[in-house]
Amino acid sequence: MYPTLSKSLPLSLLALASVSLADDNAESVSTLSFKNAFVNSGIVPEVIPALDPAVSFYATYKTEGDSNHSELLIPGSSLTVNEISTLPIEFSVENLSNATNITAQTRYLIYLLDADAPARSNPTARNLRHWLAGNFTLNGQNSSVLSTAQRLARPPNSGAPFTNFTAPRPDANSGVHRYIMALYTQPARFNTAGFESVGMEREVANWNLSRWRTQLGLGPAIGATYFVIDTGANGGNGTSAPQGLNNQGGNGGNNNNNAGGQGGNNNDTSAAADIRASSVYVVGLTALAAVFGGLIMV
Repeated sequence: MYPTLSKSLPLSLLALASVSLADDNAESVSTLSFKNAFVNSGIVPEVIPALDPAVSFYATYKTEGDSNHSELLIPGSSLTVNEISTLPIEFSVENLSNATNITAQTRYLIYLLDADAPARSNPTARNLRHWLAGNFTLNGQNSSVLSTAQRLARPPNSGAPFTNFTAPRPDANSGVHRYIMALYTQPARFNTAGFESVGMEREVANWNLSRWRTQLGLGPAIGATYFVIDTGANGGNGTSAPQGLNNQGGNGGNNNNNAGGQGGNNNDTSAAADIRASSVYVVGLTALAAVFGGLIMV
């Protein structure tokens, strides 16, 4: 009685609907969701004693297989080693006014570490530092993927990072590694002096975060996020499915005293992942509705 969709719609309109369905708009994540994600992943208190973020802290990366597509990294995102073979293309923050003692001249520092080196079940090199850099400032631009977030960048004259970036490449079948990126306000003395001026060492394995904070005179992190690499998938290359804000299941979970503990709950600590999927669904339906509306009017 009715013609099939493929026969009744011009190919150009079908292509438009397909493109709309693939339009995955980034969504803001609340600071409470960041906090809950760190607890549900076991990072708090297993790796760090507490996290009470004042800001929503984001990174943006290029997805594997499509160098033109940028994705917002939300807590618990599962990345491949290729997707983190270079530093994220940008860092950004929301709700910066919630942080204390922040001015237009404030500078920030960011680190990246592997909480589960060399293996989730035996993290003898826990908190392996992959990168540490300071002198980040707001650059006056918004995030390329989330317009409500402000971009952070290092000015060209900032000098070399204290720890140059080393791409994460965990051994195959060494468990689900959790990689933490944290944001701190930088004491003004380090605007011109290096971290070594207070005795910080270059050794990257077994990094003592409490001692480091005391050395540099840092307050708590004002924001943090994390991603995982599943070394049991794709020959150690992990997966790129956006599982953000879910407890990653498999290893860890809430077994905080056993880094290789199995199980844990799979409760979603935020609706952000569902919102992302719903956005794609709604956009797709809108496109199809517009197409059908045009047919009815004709």
